Formats: sequence, C-alpha cells, structure tokens
Amino acid sequence: MKTEFSAISPDGILSIWNRIAPLFEKIINRRQQGSLENLFFRLAIQKRDLLWVAWEKDNLDNILMVVITRLVEEKPHNILEILTCAGEKKDLWLEYFTVLEEFAKDNNCKRIQIINGRKGWKKDLVKRGMRITGYTFEKRI
Repeated sequence: MKTEFSAISPDGILSIWNRIAPLFEKIINRRQQGSLENLFFRLAIQKRDLLWVAWEKDNLDNILMVVITRLVEEKPHNILEILTCAGEKKDLWLEYFTVLEEFAKDNNCKRIQIINGRKGWKKDLVKRGMRITGYTFEKRI
C-alpha cells in the first residue's frame, strides 16, 4: 500500500478530527492522562503543537498514523519534541522519521526528543541515531 505523510495546518484539523480522534483516544486511555478536548485545543486553537498524518495514497479517509510534534524555541538552536505517535503501523512511523528530521533542520533544530517514548521502541530508534538521555518516573496518587 502506498502512503503519504504530511503536516496538517491547524485550520484543517477540524475537517479530519472524527477520523483521528479514535487513534488519540487509545493513547489517552492507556496513559490515563489528557483528553481529546485538550488535544484539540492545543492543535487547532492554541496552535501550540503540530499534527502530522499518514494516510493511504488517494484515500484520505484511511488514516493510518498520527504524530504530534512541538517546536521548542531555545538558544542557540531549537528542539523538535515528538509528543505522541498513534496508529497500528510502527514501521510506517519509522519510515517517515526522516521527514520529521528534515522539518527539524528547516526550523533551526539541532535535536529531536521523544517525550515518554515506549521502551519497546529503543532498538528501532537507536538505529536512527537516537539515544536515551533520561527516564520519566511516575507515581500515581
């Protein structure tokens, strides 16, 4: 299956929200954190985060994967944070990692960080030049 991958402008999010919300809902339920409303607000209203979507070529109704990134402005160079990735095709996400790298370079980033990545992704991400720089510790209260 041929696919396409692109950033979606904040103005275009509402038109695809019903197709992408179920993917995010799985993550929200697994993490037991956040809400679809908050996510929509950050993407479409605040325009704080950027939505990326992979879909079957010539069939935008078949959305396969979504990624949320955020540009963090730092001196002397920015950081691209990958906040969330959802979908059933991990290999597809990894295939498009280079697109995110190019976006980061175009936006004066010298680093890409994945926030709260899953342990099972380590092997594939190390192959792409990433390394673990810390851990997140959490206690539910």
